[in-house]
Amino acid sequence: MKKLIILFLLCSFSKLYAQISLSGKWSYSFIDDDHYAQPLFDDSKWNTKEGNALKWTNDLPKTSNIIWIRKKILIPSTLKKELEKTGALMLYLGRIKQEDKFYFNGYVAGETNSGDIKRAYILKPEQILWDKENIIAVRISHWGGSSSVESTPSIESAKLENILLLKTSAYGVTNKDQVKNKKATYRLSIKNFSDKTLSADLTSSFYDLNQKKLASFAKKISVKPGDNINSFPYQSPSNFIKIQYNLTVSQYNFKTHWNDEYGYENINYQSAMPAVADKVKEIFSPAQLGQQNIQGWLGERLKANKEQRLYKVDEAGILAGFINKPGVHPWIGEHVGKFLEAACNAYDNTKDPALKIQLDRTAQQLISAQLNDGYLGTYEKDSQWTSWDVWSHKYDLVGLLSYYQLTGYKPALLASAKIGDLLSKRFGDQAGQLDIIKSGAHVGMAATSIVDPMTDLYRYTGKKEFLDFCYYITRSYDTKNGPRIIETLNTVGRVDKTANAKAYEMMSNLVGLVKLYRVTADNQFLKPILTAWKDITEKRLYITGTTSSFEHFHDDYLLPASSKDNMGEGCVTTTWVQLNFQLLSIFGETKYIDELERAVYNHLTGAENPQTGCVSYYTPLMGAKPYGCSITCCMSSIPRGIAMIPLFTNGKLNGHPVFYFYQPGVYKTVLGGKTAVEFATKTTFPENGNVSITVNPTSKQIFEVLLRKPYWAAAFRIAVNGKVQNTTSNDMISLNREWTKGDKIELSFELPIKVLIGGISYPNSIAYQRGPQVLAFDRYLNQNITEDFTVGDENGALIQMPTETLPKNWVGTQAYQVKASVNGKAENIILVPYADASQTGGEVSTWIKSIK
Repeated sequence: MKKLIILFLLCSFSKLYAQISLSGKWSYSFIDDDHYAQPLFDDSKWNTKEGNALKWTNDLPKTSNIIWIRKKILIPSTLKKELEKTGALMLYLGRIKQEDKFYFNGYVAGETNSGDIKRAYILKPEQILWDKENIIAVRISHWGGSSSVESTPSIESAKLENILLLKTSAYGVTNKDQVKNKKATYRLSIKNFSDKTLSADLTSSFYDLNQKKLASFAKKISVKPGDNINSFPYQSPSNFIKIQYNLTVSQYNFKTHWNDEYGYENINYQSAMPAVADKVKEIFSPAQLGQQNIQGWLGERLKANKEQRLYKVDEAGILAGFINKPGVHPWIGEHVGKFLEAACNAYDNTKDPALKIQLDRTAQQLISAQLNDGYLGTYEKDSQWTSWDVWSHKYDLVGLLSYYQLTGYKPALLASAKIGDLLSKRFGDQAGQLDIIKSGAHVGMAATSIVDPMTDLYRYTGKKEFLDFCYYITRSYDTKNGPRIIETLNTVGRVDKTANAKAYEMMSNLVGLVKLYRVTADNQFLKPILTAWKDITEKRLYITGTTSSFEHFHDDYLLPASSKDNMGEGCVTTTWVQLNFQLLSIFGETKYIDELERAVYNHLTGAENPQTGCVSYYTPLMGAKPYGCSITCCMSSIPRGIAMIPLFTNGKLNGHPVFYFYQPGVYKTVLGGKTAVEFATKTTFPENGNVSITVNPTSKQIFEVLLRKPYWAAAFRIAVNGKVQNTTSNDMISLNREWTKGDKIELSFELPIKVLIGGISYPNSIAYQRGPQVLAFDRYLNQNITEDFTVGDENGALIQMPTETLPKNWVGTQAYQVKASVNGKAENIILVPYADASQTGGEVSTWIKSIK
């Protein structure tokens, strides 16, 4: 009681009752228990920290990512005067790393799932125990490494921005509709969480796509406790409108605004070309996406990516943080750019009209959210250029430049250039500029990865300032706290010893450096990239074409693959695909297409459920794939990787048509600037190795056709119009002859079973690879196998099973039977391609114990 009286006296002199500062001791525990929220719980044996030092780093346990904090506080009835000012009291905590749920006297009083949002929780008057002991409890969830409560917590009169919640809606249209000439009512809802009626002035202004004001309305309103609806009937002369609602409460000198956007303009597409040509010659040129039609197994995956994932993206969710800041989590800004890039490639490949509407709508609503100074992020003013802000602008550039390249829509390029100008002014090594290393996570690698789209921005604008900015980034690597990417790879040669070994961010920088090398021919950027590629492929690559565990590179050959190992982050898989695509374009060597094939036929497509379009953040080789459809970084990354596939299945190698992947479909190209050729492929690959390609030039023509001889293929044979060709080459077969419409290239090859060894992570275990596909045991398909089993390690022991072996709704046609031993008894088990496995929720076993 004496302690409470002292606390009461201290609080009484704090701003003349205006505020209770919750300094002093807070109790905390790393154990997670819901009982900790209850007022009667005894926390006297917990550790304590001062209220101005609620930070944890080295004292965080590795076994838990939860912290509970509690404090007892007497709230004097004299503070009722503060409540009367705005009608509410509030607990202010500042930012918390990362998520929290706040309890007041045992009641849930609020929760936040972003580390970038300042906490402000209303204390309901009926829950306050005046002049008595109140219990504050907060359950904090963090990501490891560190956690903190930013500010000394306090209780004070609520600020209006914390008690007035603004939301918008409309009747007669949705934000996905073109709104021109439609009778619609646009509504602003103001929820007043206080018990006080406020007098306010409200205006609504309507703008078109070019920011021209179309109309404006104003009225005086009374904002009563609870919900307040304000309606504005309006018939727009434009297909797109942006609405800004401005609310002013003069009594409190308070102003706020809320934005909303509806509709889109239908844009006529005309692709744009770079203003600056690459200095490094492109050996492999990707096929024009619109000139390819991929069918079969791979075509079904591309279709599922478009229809099950891209069609269903939460447009409102990925745009909301731009239209009204802040976003709901730190990297919410990355998703719209990733969607735009994926959708641009998918549309270019399919010309799907529904996808075009999504593209136009999303790009235009994003561009309209840009501030006058070029800022296009999801952070409030006082938080800009912290955390993941530069990273989000990186993906703005990725998406907008993809849209510009596809459509030639100048506002997309102008918005990108405004971002580039803003970044070039804000960051640098001159006086008054910010240090980009300090503006992003993972030793600055998140922020410096913007070198990728900034290189593209230079290519499309020709502005030297953007190239200079890319060189500034490479210099920043070697500053005091920089990641030293180039230096470490050149000297140590190991990605796991570079910076903090974070795979996604590091490889994102490497992709940018490849592009920078291509546009400058500056060899300082190439050597570390090739070193990293060699180190990953030889020591850190999973058999399914991905890398990383717990999002980091690890020691040599250490490749744990279970669900608990968080292996195969989807963002890493996609970035690995991007890196190999860039290197293929530069060198045209089959070793890069080998890695692209490994990823495409296994981990990339295996990370997206073909039935639902849901994506697994981590995709284990051992355990069920945890598919989900919520907005996370990998849910946005995997569709990007899949939409890239048509860029490298076919194309031109040194100007000659080349076939890398053998899938059914059509590939069209033009040779020598005049001869159009259509290649029509028929095959059931990867079920079998029989491929027929019909060559249809517009006229007789001599040209060379290149065909990849896969590293895994056996008995490889090619015939042209029935005549067998020489196939002694190790990796590429050249057919140079005069081609006539209807000529047929017929390939046949075997897809032998290769037994892969489990290495140090899975000793005494094997996996099966058939052609490019790794096979896996799916427990859903083997419900009769209830105990552990082993298999032999001999090659060729698999028998292909009829498609009827698989469930009715199964996507895929391949199933293979292999003999196994269950407690000494012979049993048959079913294996399927890893990419198909777990689509119905079954647990996967890719590494299988082998009989010694």
